[in-house]
Amino acid sequence: MNSFNFQKKREAVKNRILSARLSAVYFLLIALLLFFMIAWTVFISEGRSMDEKVFTFLSGYTNGGNTKLMIFISFLGNHTFLIPANLLLIIFFIVRKKRGLAIRVAIVAFSNLFFMSLLKRLFHRIRPDNPLIHGITNFSFPSGHAFMSIAFYGFLIWYAGVSIDNKRTERMIIALLLFIILAIGFSRIYLRLHYTTDVLAGFCIGFAFLMIILWLTDKLQEPREIIT
Repeated sequence: MNSFNFQKKREAVKNRILSARLSAVYFLLIALLLFFMIAWTVFISEGRSMDEKVFTFLSGYTNGGNTKLMIFISFLGNHTFLIPANLLLIIFFIVRKKRGLAIRVAIVAFSNLFFMSLLKRLFHRIRPDNPLIHGITNFSFPSGHAFMSIAFYGFLIWYAGVSIDNKRTERMIIALLLFIILAIGFSRIYLRLHYTTDVLAGFCIGFAFLMIILWLTDKLQEPREIIT
């Protein structure tokens, strides 16, 4: 890549990153507002009608085949899958000599486990009755699967958005990753491991967490790392 083309591409990436940052600020504020509104509804107003209505609706579609599928989808948001996946992503960036990205992934991956555990202990919500999977004993709010899926797959969405030039390819990859995130959240509700409000709160605070970490680690990322 000659110097002129590299400089041109570098400026294009900078502009895309700046645009993404401005959009992220608005979405960050919205996500935080929604999270606090959900928390208020659940813990102050004690609104449970939506949660119960969703469980009642899904009970008509509960069967062995659907449950097996939901267990598999749920696994994609489990720490037993995401920790190795994050480690592989870190190794990938190290091999590609993108140190800043590797450090970013590590910070996102390991800080979200701590923050999620802190939130669960803070809100102390008991999980729904009659789960389809037994043996899970930690607290319910917010959904850790929703939180961690936003942190991991959301990071991949961010990376796709700033590194892929082909718009069609970018949209396809982002759509696939968004589908995985939503499917993981839905699987947790179907399996009665979380209330709907747990999952929505997990998505909101997970998004806010990811945006804040990306902002705090901004100096670790240079356009050269993305386009070379």
